[in-house]
Amino acid sequence: MNWILSRICLLGVMAGLLVQPVSASDPQTIGQLHPPVVASLGDQKITVFFLKNNLKGHVTGVHVPGAEIFYSPVNAKTPTLNYVWKLEGEEVVSVFFYVRKQPELAGKSMYVLTKSKRSYGGFEGYDYSVIELPLRKSGDELSLHFFRGDPPDPELQNCHDGTDPETGQKVVCAYKDAASVKKRLAELDGGASQDQKQQDGLSRETPDAAGGTANTACPSSEFSAFLTAFSERAEVQKAFAQQPLQLVTTVPGDPEPGLEKRSVSGDQIKFPLIPGREKRDADGLTLTVKEVQGNSATAILQKPDTDYVFEYRFVRGACWVLEEVSDFSL
Repeated sequence: MNWILSRICLLGVMAGLLVQPVSASDPQTIGQLHPPVVASLGDQKITVFFLKNNLKGHVTGVHVPGAEIFYSPVNAKTPTLNYVWKLEGEEVVSVFFYVRKQPELAGKSMYVLTKSKRSYGGFEGYDYSVIELPLRKSGDELSLHFFRGDPPDPELQNCHDGTDPETGQKVVCAYKDAASVKKRLAELDGGASQDQKQQDGLSRETPDAAGGTANTACPSSEFSAFLTAFSERAEVQKAFAQQPLQLVTTVPGDPEPGLEKRSVSGDQIKFPLIPGREKRDADGLTLTVKEVQGNSATAILQKPDTDYVFEYRFVRGACWVLEEVSDFSL
């Protein structure tokens, strides 16, 4: 373990030297944001490190995350240090494990709950966020990964807790400890289980362009889980895209561009309407849930720092159905 920690320190010092000159009076490049945690799956174990980057706030022109996560196999013949993902939170409130049951999310994951002080838009207080790190076993090797799909629940991201100075009202985050987050995850899994029971032996029949039907079970009544399945499976998109589908596009105009709306169906709809995760990662695209209100939900597909923006509007009946796609790209 001392060997591993010495290598970690060496890596941090090298990173600091590459960013800017350091002197004997400079603080240590890295520190410990949270004590190491041992994660296991079956007989395999790994030690997970949460390393604080002390260069944050001391360099300009480049983004420096607050901390980074690494792991190393326990009792390995050849110790290795493996990078997992970055942490933007200022404090790690809790590290815990939970086994998901939803088919597309099934398996054991490590969850990291972070806390950061926030002061913006009239809000004074803290933001709590959760990241999911799935454990994966391949042969005799155990690894830790960053979950690149949609977060388990938008409510678990940037959850506000503090006071609004303008109104004086108290804003309380419902997910600022491991117990409350686990309860929410269990609710999501329970909802998915109930959906599966309702759909077991049943199917949704959706007319296609030729007048036939596509028999596909509703993935979930919980929108984030539905969106994950919708974006990854072409047959789900074809089954749960309304026909005719409303398509909104940006058109040139003087003095400002305008929006044109038309109905499309059959061969006019080019699937996939949302590219899968591998394609999104390759093209630098992000898919996020914008809002969920009752039986309506909106998702956003965009490429950061560009004008590439698509908005997808869904409505819920027996299942979620895509009713409108808006292309706001110029």
